[in-house]
Amino acid sequence: MFVHPQVQAFLDGIPAADSAPPIEEQRAAFSELWRSLAPSIASGIRCREIEFQGEAGPIPALAYVPEDAVGPLPVLLFLHGGGCCTLRPRDFEATSTWLAREANCCVVVPAFRQAPEDPFPAPLDDCVRAYRGLVEGAVDLPADFSRIAVAGDSAGGYLAAALCLDAREQGLPKPLAQILIYPMLDMASKAPSRVSRDYFLNDEGLAGVIAMHAGDDLLNPRVSPLRAASLKGLPRAYVIATSLDPLEDEARAYVERLRAAGVDAAWHVYEGMIHGFFSFGGIIDEGNDVVQHVAGMLRATWLRAEGDAS
Repeated sequence: MFVHPQVQAFLDGIPAADSAPPIEEQRAAFSELWRSLAPSIASGIRCREIEFQGEAGPIPALAYVPEDAVGPLPVLLFLHGGGCCTLRPRDFEATSTWLAREANCCVVVPAFRQAPEDPFPAPLDDCVRAYRGLVEGAVDLPADFSRIAVAGDSAGGYLAAALCLDAREQGLPKPLAQILIYPMLDMASKAPSRVSRDYFLNDEGLAGVIAMHAGDDLLNPRVSPLRAASLKGLPRAYVIATSLDPLEDEARAYVERLRAAGVDAAWHVYEGMIHGFFSFGGIIDEGNDVVQHVAGMLRATWLRAEGDAS
């Protein structure tokens, strides 16, 4: 398979690991890696600390707001990746600032609870609570809380998709759009891409984080949105995949099911890219391209919402 030269250079520099270290060491290592590979932080964006009220206590979050904002801005609820067990909102600061600037919106990144300390359903419950808080305007932001989109990468893509299902079931206003970046949508999957691809992320690594997060509850649609009985009535979807990612097949299958259910769903595959490249704009040029791609989707989403309201 084609591997982009910048991706190959990155892969060549990754040291081999004999076994997975303890979770705290994994968290520290992944945070260091994500920050070292990130692009520069976008100028003109202010970071604010906010919090939502969750079932188990406050849910802290970071909000990125353009300093020159005029009038209430639309909101992107961004749910970060890391297998629901590693990485934190600060590890996605660069991409969050660029999305806030290029899409002219408030970007809110909640610090949801994580496994193994707080496995499923804790991470998803926190994300749904954060979404409910935005819908209800429960945080102090210069925002138009009637215009909210959700997005996420990897496990964050799973959380975004599952949140849309939960919003439908709970009768909450649905997000304007769901933007899923190489999402993990079927934790019980044995699709060909899952078992055959080994570029930075592989089936063995996925199995470890899935076991930590979901245990044996893999067929629950709140764990595996692809296994939901119906996808009718969900928000417009934009799904981004990569040709070297073990999750590509389940993302493609989700788009097919959304379309069959009458949901508008767009699909794009980045050839020669690996899982994680959305955050790697410091060394992989297409990492910056995909951030601009997502920002363009958001701008189109805001314009469409303005047209619908007029």
